[in-house]
Amino acid sequence: MLSSAPPHRRTVSCIAIALLALGVVFLSFARGSVIELAAGADLQAHLDRATGGDVLVLGTGDYAGFALSGRRFSAEKPLIVRAAPGARPVIRRGSYTGYLAKLTDVSFLVLEGLTLEGSNQPIYATNVDHILLLDLEIQNTGQEAIHIRGASHHVDIIGCTISDTGHTEPQWAEGIYLGMGNPPFEFVEHVWIEGNEIHHTRHSEAINLKSRVYHVTIRNNHIHDIEPGTATQHNEAAISCEAADRTFRPGEDPDIWIERNRIHDVRLGRWASGIKISTAGGHVVENVIHDCAQFGIAFNAYDHGPGAFAAVLHHNTIERCGLGALGPSEMPFAERDPGPNPNRPQDWYRRAAAP
Repeated sequence: MLSSAPPHRRTVSCIAIALLALGVVFLSFARGSVIELAAGADLQAHLDRATGGDVLVLGTGDYAGFALSGRRFSAEKPLIVRAAPGARPVIRRGSYTGYLAKLTDVSFLVLEGLTLEGSNQPIYATNVDHILLLDLEIQNTGQEAIHIRGASHHVDIIGCTISDTGHTEPQWAEGIYLGMGNPPFEFVEHVWIEGNEIHHTRHSEAINLKSRVYHVTIRNNHIHDIEPGTATQHNEAAISCEAADRTFRPGEDPDIWIERNRIHDVRLGRWASGIKISTAGGHVVENVIHDCAQFGIAFNAYDHGPGAFAAVLHHNTIERCGLGALGPSEMPFAERDPGPNPNRPQDWYRRAAAP
């Protein structure tokens, strides 16, 4: 149990080998330190002092938000911020303003087992790479919960629960938002989104992919109670893929995979479909979609023309959608097995037991 005493630092050493022999999973990073922080500790100050390989372990209670900029770590010496075993640390802001984890030019960071509550945009990441967002609970936000933008790549979002977004801007309340909605578009690639539960995102999508987003897998997520769309926003579905930028990397498939998700209870905001496919194409495989007020899978042919990509649909189960399983489409799509997804989540980090 963490106390209110000053943080205690312990060098992570080769004792991990002995722990492994006893069956304890323990990941050791060379010359890093474990830093235990009790509730109310100055998380920002400790992050500012942290070096590669450090593990910041947070106990139950409240902490203020933080920002990291220009911090480049490595696979061998990442920076890890995680909950202590059995603890519920809450990074909280008491208003719908600002951020809780603002990340700019950051590499090899793990956030694991934390609750983020309040602020405008809890996780706002620009030009980041090799980021792991694991088992987070994000709720009660002003706008979107997680926004990945800039020239970002290799971001995994796994096992998170995201809900109750958009208190101040319900049309900009996405659970997970990749890229930017207005030109100049930004280039985000290699994003893995798996095993999350996303619900009650006001009038926005659960997951929204903008133009110039490549190599994205959306797999085994549970998405429900979504009401997309307003009079001014084309938020058409629970999972929405926007039109491809046909002038950017022409001929290169965006390589989007939407696999084995469960999507249900999508009600009318302005639209209400389960998945929206666009000229970026995509592989839509073995999803279970039911109880959508409009279509199970809808199509948007905006900017359709030479260089657009055809979607591939395979073994999706669609039931009780008000306007039918598939919406009308001006774009070609195929119904066939696309074969295995070539993308994989990052493998440089394994969840560790408490040291």
